[in-house]
Amino acid sequence: MDEQLLALARRALQRLTQAEREARLARIEFVRAVLHGSPPRDVATALGLSDQQLDEILQRSGGAGRLGRRHAPDAEVLICTFCGRSQREVRRLIAGPGVYTCDQCVALAEGVTRTGTAARTQLGTVQAVPRQDRQSRCSFCHKNRDQVTALAAIAPNNKRAGSEPTAICTECLSLCRETLTEELA
Repeated sequence: MDEQLLALARRALQRLTQAEREARLARIEFVRAVLHGSPPRDVATALGLSDQQLDEILQRSGGAGRLGRRHAPDAEVLICTFCGRSQREVRRLIAGPGVYTCDQCVALAEGVTRTGTAARTQLGTVQAVPRQDRQSRCSFCHKNRDQVTALAAIAPNNKRAGSEPTAICTECLSLCRETLTEELA
């Protein structure tokens, strides 16, 4: 076997894997921005896309086609804010005000708040927020860090300037756990 070609193939595979991951994250961000932002027709116009082009992008990205017709609320593809998996990829997705967490991320955040050890998802690193950080707040109940026992926040891979990290406190985690336990019983 040609070692140079094998090394070239390994580097190419690494780049391809990274590119596919970045494309998946970009699709997730795009769908989230379009489905949870302004009306899709307005977004299409602002992006210089036709309604059909935007609809095709949404469909290819895992979002339901949204333009030119009314949809029932369940036609939306909801995405976990912590890991980026869609509601179709998880057992249960719990909604907050413009934020969502899946059953797996509830368990992950519980571990982070309990141990203080950071954990990775495909969207970034979930870490415990220090008590001294008075600016961070829970994305579900909006309590500040100093008002709760513990807070886990995701530090996104591609954090936008001025964007607040997504976070969940132990009280909201407890409510999520109760919800999951009741529904799975």
